[in-house]
Amino acid sequence: MPNKNPHVSFAQSKKQCVRHTLLRNEVEWSHYTNQYERLYYQNQQQHTLSMYLNGGYETHRTDVPSSNGAPGRFCLMPQNSESRWEIGVPQEFVHLYFSDAHLKHTALKVFDIDPRQVCLPERIFFENAKLETLFRHQINDTDWYDKHNILAIEQFTDTILVSVLQSLELKNTRRIITGGLSPKKAKQVTDFIHGNFSRQILLSELADLAELSEYHFCRMFKLNFAQTPQQYLMSIRIEYAKMALETSEHSLAQIALLCGFANQSHFGRNFKQHVGVTPSLYRRQL
Repeated sequence: MPNKNPHVSFAQSKKQCVRHTLLRNEVEWSHYTNQYERLYYQNQQQHTLSMYLNGGYETHRTDVPSSNGAPGRFCLMPQNSESRWEIGVPQEFVHLYFSDAHLKHTALKVFDIDPRQVCLPERIFFENAKLETLFRHQINDTDWYDKHNILAIEQFTDTILVSVLQSLELKNTRRIITGGLSPKKAKQVTDFIHGNFSRQILLSELADLAELSEYHFCRMFKLNFAQTPQQYLMSIRIEYAKMALETSEHSLAQIALLCGFANQSHFGRNFKQHVGVTPSLYRRQL
């Protein structure tokens, strides 16, 4: 019979973590099993997209009316949401954790959607055949601990997040949303970054272009691009570095300098943090 004890937090529950992988600072996967328990789930740092691999037939929400889980059913739990659950027969499930900043940056990069539009709804026990295929056959069937699989897992993860964004049916209403940099100033700033990424760029230079103080410029920039100016600059440098690794025969030290990194060590450390593998392994995998 189900355990009728008071709800415990998900972090303190009897769940067993089968495996875990951190793709970037803001995206990670976890594979769990659990059974016969009452728990509450709070998202304070990230969004969670969960899918049942096996079981879940007796699992349901206790704080709101709900149906039960089942293999292939998903739950989308936004950051700062809270829910209470009763777990029944043994179940196996996978969680994809991702930050709000990463989701908004994806919306901007892939769809040119203003990040301020992106707001995830809470959805419980829904089905999506495309997502299930990605979860079950591309993510679950892949060895998470084989470093040669990292790029493939990241690509499948990006496809999943794009699918989540598509389900929101967002429209590009950039022109009618106020706040942030004006389109003209935003273009001036990003054009400047693209034209000068190979050297040190001072925050004061960017703020002067936008005709704002450095403090207000940083706030306005993040509203437009879901990233700080430094994060945006680093993402540009990483993209140019990937292109150089793919199309040139330059050494890693040469690419580091061409893309604005202080040295090869600085390049390698930041590249692995953003891409998941070292520059040399990225080049070999091509």
